[in-house]
Amino acid sequence: MAFSTQRYNALIEEIRPIQYPSLLKTTYLDHAGTTIYAKSVIDAYHQDLTSNLYGNPHSESPASWLATKRVEDARLAVLEYFNANPDDFDVVFTANATAAIKVVSDCFRDQGFWYGYHKDCHNSVVGVREVATAGSQCFTSSAEVEEWIEQGPSSSSQGLKLFAYPAQSNMTGYRPPYHWCRQVRGGDKNSQQSTFVLLDAASYLTSGRLDLSNADHAPDFVAMSFYKIFGYPDLGALLVKRTARSVLAQRKYFAGGTVDMVTVIGGAFHAFKRSNLHDFLEDGTVPFHNIVALRHAISFHSRLFGSGNNISKHTAYLSKLVYDELSQLRHANGQSVIEVYKDPQATYGDPATQGPIIAFSVKHPDGNILGRSHFEELAIECGLQLRTGGVCNPGGIGSMLQLKNWEMRRNFEEGARCGDGFDTIGAKPTGIIRVSLGPMSTQGDVRRFAAFVKMFFVDKGAQSSPSSPPASTSISAVEGCPVFPVRPSEQAAYQVWDRRWCVIEERSGTPVKELEHLKAEIDVHTEELILSHLERRLALSLWDVPEAPDKRLSTPVKRIYDIYDNPAVNTWLSEQLGCQCVLAHYRPQDPALSPEATTCAVSWCAQERADKDDLRDHYKSHAQAFMDAHPFTTTGPVVRKNAGRSRSVRFIDLFKRTRTRPSMRTSIALAEKQMLTPPSQVTLSSDFANLHFQKVSQITVTSVEQVR
Repeated sequence: MAFSTQRYNALIEEIRPIQYPSLLKTTYLDHAGTTIYAKSVIDAYHQDLTSNLYGNPHSESPASWLATKRVEDARLAVLEYFNANPDDFDVVFTANATAAIKVVSDCFRDQGFWYGYHKDCHNSVVGVREVATAGSQCFTSSAEVEEWIEQGPSSSSQGLKLFAYPAQSNMTGYRPPYHWCRQVRGGDKNSQQSTFVLLDAASYLTSGRLDLSNADHAPDFVAMSFYKIFGYPDLGALLVKRTARSVLAQRKYFAGGTVDMVTVIGGAFHAFKRSNLHDFLEDGTVPFHNIVALRHAISFHSRLFGSGNNISKHTAYLSKLVYDELSQLRHANGQSVIEVYKDPQATYGDPATQGPIIAFSVKHPDGNILGRSHFEELAIECGLQLRTGGVCNPGGIGSMLQLKNWEMRRNFEEGARCGDGFDTIGAKPTGIIRVSLGPMSTQGDVRRFAAFVKMFFVDKGAQSSPSSPPASTSISAVEGCPVFPVRPSEQAAYQVWDRRWCVIEERSGTPVKELEHLKAEIDVHTEELILSHLERRLALSLWDVPEAPDKRLSTPVKRIYDIYDNPAVNTWLSEQLGCQCVLAHYRPQDPALSPEATTCAVSWCAQERADKDDLRDHYKSHAQAFMDAHPFTTTGPVVRKNAGRSRSVRFIDLFKRTRTRPSMRTSIALAEKQMLTPPSQVTLSSDFANLHFQKVSQITVTSVEQVR
């Protein structure tokens, strides 16, 4: 029988109130950030810690030996989870996926290497390029990677090489081909391997499961964060192929726990531990208490959700529902409401190419982009939790939002930062809205989110949404200078530089308003501000602007400028203009004071409010209407009749009730016995291979061994 999404969803809804009570009063849509931990994991972990004593694994006490055993048990459990043979792989515990990536980076850095990475890589993977002494290359598409593989990785560099890519983009959910791992290494013509593959699996493992049973086809290094798989613990790991031992063994730094001998007096000597890869890669004491929790997390995750294939199918179905719902939304004028950012090679509903992530922007009827901060603010008030911004994926942001390198650099100079209020600059969004689903997501979550978008952001024609003023066709980089020509398609991009600089007369301290003989142009290709007067020319970097002594920003009423302290620039200006003057740069406008920042984003409202706080209160009134119409989908667990009453109390109560009615004793005792019997397993029929659910919250864990 085929996989039944409806039956699977019904079982998820059944266990959610018991296992995930934190979801009772929220709609959680940020599983790519972290998924949710099950109550049973925390209960079992609590029981474990209060029943056992764990010591530092570097000691020899019984408590230390127990901790060591638990760590090694967890190491094997991780390998088993990924069908990885211990003869082929080792597990190195780290703080998170980023720390796992850094372990590889540090080992390669000590030898010098060339680095290639896919554009969809997370910042943590991109950062490795800074220590690649033999150069680096960003592959801007999967087609570029395929071409590079066909040419042979040896064409990039003759020495040590590392290629990294994500198993799933944390921005769009695109899943590049897994077979690259084998193909990249297949390009090595030398007998000794010189090209290695690092797979960032952090985002992928929330809804997918790697099968590493075929070591020849597997990556050399797999980075992961367990909180993205199980919700808890906050722990990471690096899975390492043992064939990569030679390149890792060249590591120079050593720490406590990684060496067998160190001398410091009379000479410098050290000897690394060499029994296992993790022996010389796990610096210091491993977080053994978190590793104890990991064993419980793996055990209960399998009990709750069964095979990884079922999770993958379930989340793929839900993400396609979201994609279909958003894609078909239209304003009254026929314009699409949502622009989904999707890789052309990905297909929603196909777990091989697309994960359960939807990245998008909301558009006004005139095509302008709605500020994502408005969307998130209203979503929070309505009990929806999602992610907005650049999501630490610069390649995805640049390619999907069609932001050129100079535009992203311009955005930074304008004040755009992680978590700021700059929604759009130059008529383009600076980030996206992201919805991501996980194993415990349900169709109810999807329906509630779709209802939220339909209620607030689809224009029905009753009132037109506000539109941004058209970009000026007259761009003058320096205030008072003649305008310079800009192609119509680039006017919005250049708009932030309109009258961005000024010339200050030193005597009066005021800007010079008439500079008809001084020309100022911007060249985005060379990233320069070019000043010219008659036959003389001066070029300045667009990004080398005066540093502001404080954090104040310009306002619509008052513009704040900072003076260049470069003597060469100011001397040149003074000589050309025939007076003592200096060049100054106006600070960016405060985005919180723009009209868009205080205008309600609800399509049929669009009220202008006094300030951001007033707007937030206004959104609460909209949210209340939504909450009344669309309550949370997960209801509280059904309380059993004798919940919280001990067996002895129930026996005494039974005895009292049956003393006066002996004839009822047998039937009542039978009923009580049935009530005390542990609940049966909630299972699916044989058409769901390996899938079963247990009401594990009602299992009493008396020892660690019971959940092994």
